[in-house]
Amino acid sequence: MENKIFQKMLKLESSHWWFVARRKIIQRAINNLDLPRNIRILDAGCGNGDNLSLLSTFGDLVAFEKNEYALKTAKSKKIGEIYKAELPDKLPNTIKTNFDLIVLLDVLEHIDDDSKSLTTVRKLMNNKGIILITVPAFQWLWSEHDVIHHHKRRYSKSELREKLDSSGFRIKYISYFNTLLFPFALVERIGQKIFSPSNPEILELPNNKINFLLEKIFSLEAIFMNKISLPFGLSLVAIAEKKNNV
Repeated sequence: MENKIFQKMLKLESSHWWFVARRKIIQRAINNLDLPRNIRILDAGCGNGDNLSLLSTFGDLVAFEKNEYALKTAKSKKIGEIYKAELPDKLPNTIKTNFDLIVLLDVLEHIDDDSKSLTTVRKLMNNKGIILITVPAFQWLWSEHDVIHHHKRRYSKSELREKLDSSGFRIKYISYFNTLLFPFALVERIGQKIFSPSNPEILELPNNKINFLLEKIFSLEAIFMNKISLPFGLSLVAIAEKKNNV
């Protein structure tokens, strides 16, 4: 993504309903894994580092990012070890293997070769390693937002499942999420396609009451994590374990 997008996101990550609720969902998903204490965690593609504080509560954290602006911002938070790197094959030797948990939070859709990237990530895990992934859902929801954020694709559940399986992972849980707000987003996306807005879609902070309401609605979905697979949504979450016979 471009620097201006990271700059915009930096202003919103602590308070915008989408970021706040997604962190709650990620936290619940990891809590439900019942992992041992002080695990080794890799945040692959950490962006500005808005998830570093949360992830560091679960163990020793390593992260990497390719964008220079975002990398500098993430490093300034002084949480964990942060490196400049890029999937699938621009990783420094300083990033060791044997991770217990690797997260790719809205990262995979930015990478040209997503399958090779998943294979690379698998090699960084220990034999009991777990991967947690979030990606945007449904290619037919493609919009100006995807263009601005330099997405390569959106995923269906079957497509993400196949990618993980062929890359040496065994699915433990996969589900759509951001489901409760899906109807409203669908109407908005349809409107964009019909009326072709001249102004590019830029993430903005709504007024306090609407922001509070949207965050509460989205956060409700945390109770479903690792339990119920939702049939549709704006995003996908997948948790998978490393296959050791590949």
